Amino acid sequence: MKRFIFPILAAVSLLGTAGQSTDRPNILLIVIDDLNDYVGCLGGHPDAYTPNLDALAKEGILFTNAHCNAPVCNPSRASIWTGLRPTTTGITTNPSGWFRDKPDYREIVTLPQALSRAGYSTTGFGKLFHLGHGNKKWPDWEQHRNYGYGPLLNEHLNYREGDRLSDWGTPPGDPGLRRGPQPSHPDMTAFDEDIATRAIEFLGDIHNRPFFLGCGIFRPHTPLYAPSRWFDHFPADEVDLPRIREDDNTDLPYFGSKPRREMDIEAPGLWNHEWVVQNDCRRDIVRAYLACTSYADEQVGRILTALRESPHRENTYVFLCSDHGWHLGEKKHWGKAALWEQTTRVPLIVAGPGISKGKVSHAPVELLSLYPTILSLTGVKAPHRLEGASLRPLLKDPQRDDWPHAAVTTFSEHHALKTDRYRYIRYVDGSEELYDHETDPDEWTNLALDDHPELPRLRKHLDEILTNP
Repeated sequence: MKRFIFPILAAVSLLGTAGQSTDRPNILLIVIDDLNDYVGCLGGHPDAYTPNLDALAKEGILFTNAHCNAPVCNPSRASIWTGLRPTTTGITTNPSGWFRDKPDYREIVTLPQALSRAGYSTTGFGKLFHLGHGNKKWPDWEQHRNYGYGPLLNEHLNYREGDRLSDWGTPPGDPGLRRGPQPSHPDMTAFDEDIATRAIEFLGDIHNRPFFLGCGIFRPHTPLYAPSRWFDHFPADEVDLPRIREDDNTDLPYFGSKPRREMDIEAPGLWNHEWVVQNDCRRDIVRAYLACTSYADEQVGRILTALRESPHRENTYVFLCSDHGWHLGEKKHWGKAALWEQTTRVPLIVAGPGISKGKVSHAPVELLSLYPTILSLTGVKAPHRLEGASLRPLLKDPQRDDWPHAAVTTFSEHHALKTDRYRYIRYVDGSEELYDHETDPDEWTNLALDDHPELPRLRKHLDEILTNP
């Protein structure tokens, strides 16, 4: 397919090596919203154009089998910041509320708080906690500037039936056609450029103590608005569609054959498969998602270039991840709020002093591991029992074959277990799905219907994690 080439902003030799500084290391954590494996280095889509994420992967370790602990924003982010599983806090869906509103977790020490108490300055820009949580009700960050999903339009560009978030395209620059808060200049299609600029300014400063900088990028979260140059990068008639099977849902006992309960539906206003097919919009939406992903990658490149050019580049660890994935028609599903690979798998890259460059780990890991890993790298004591495993052993040896952990994702009352080979899903009514990724990476054949011999072991493994997180 034809390509227009844009400059790669991320630079080689971004980070230094161990031993160059005796100061405690800085941490830069970049969380991208709703980004699945449509990343060049992950190979999730043949048309994906993410040169800056790919360059970062060459500077550190890429985890190809990383998974969220919840496939929607609020519980995923609550799990990251508290170091606790959704089943522990009870925050398993977006409407589950904020953890500070729950009596048992009102005083829980979040990752930025733990670092702040250890002498770090803690600053965040963009979507880090779920929107509406954290920045106004509790001082988790010393400085936190939240933003929104905007710009939202008075009239949709393409999708006329859903809420203001359910749309795609390039919005007009006229502020009179928009709703709510606006980015800093009228042609901006998201707040991400402002967020990146704030991070760049922070990285250009001299700091008298180690810092933890969080940066939350909104795109490719809906609305799928991106600058026209990124839509031009993906000619509409040349965009490849994800591989699907029309009969893929016939062996799904719960989400396939039964109507979903109200608590199992994350965004009823979002386009559904029937509407997409009837209106012949599948390629348009995939194109918009790719455009938004490249736009997010562009902002990441700006931040990483600023780090490279800053006085902090030799003593800063970079963590980059997404809060969960996103479906674009696979299993006739659009969006998040599911337990299949396309929704749970996320990019995860770690780079920094002493970490091998250009290495890949295929071990099953969770975002729950971010909290203990960052504490381990900074030498900060855990303020409470953390339920994730530190990735420190994999950072030392990405190819180690004795990693004993699996990744567990929870949505509502349903759970998925991902090992190095298998995905096992168990729904609230006891229905099961099982996929062998060695022979079926697209998850087209549900082996649970045939009483597969691996089922007892995987059931036990999931029960052990849920019982003793």
